[in-house]
Amino acid sequence: MEHTALTLLILQINKLLDTGKYDDITVDDIYMNIDEGTLLQFLKNECSDDIDLSYHLSTKKNFEKFYLEHLQSLYDAYAGDHKRKWGIKNKGLCLLLAWTNEILQQGSGWKPANNISKR
Repeated sequence: MEHTALTLLILQINKLLDTGKYDDITVDDIYMNIDEGTLLQFLKNECSDDIDLSYHLSTKKNFEKFYLEHLQSLYDAYAGDHKRKWGIKNKGLCLLLAWTNEILQQGSGWKPANNISKR
């Protein structure tokens, strides 16, 4: 899976956090939807026009399956330990952002583009 899908999702989650409109999405909401395998659909339904998951829900890319498998692995290993491990206490979207970042960090083979300007 390309890291682009994860970084695009991080941008979408960050945009939701910035609005403050979804601060009522709890860690338990995120846990429940990871457990049920409905997380992206939950976000799409809850956040409607404020989130664009068209890239992530495309059946061609199979991102949803990949993402849920990795989130479920983190859930199995760390559910309930999010305060100690990531410092997240309150907001479900903050946990989701941290876990999406964790999935990206666990990947391999990422290198910055060579054409980035250097000062």
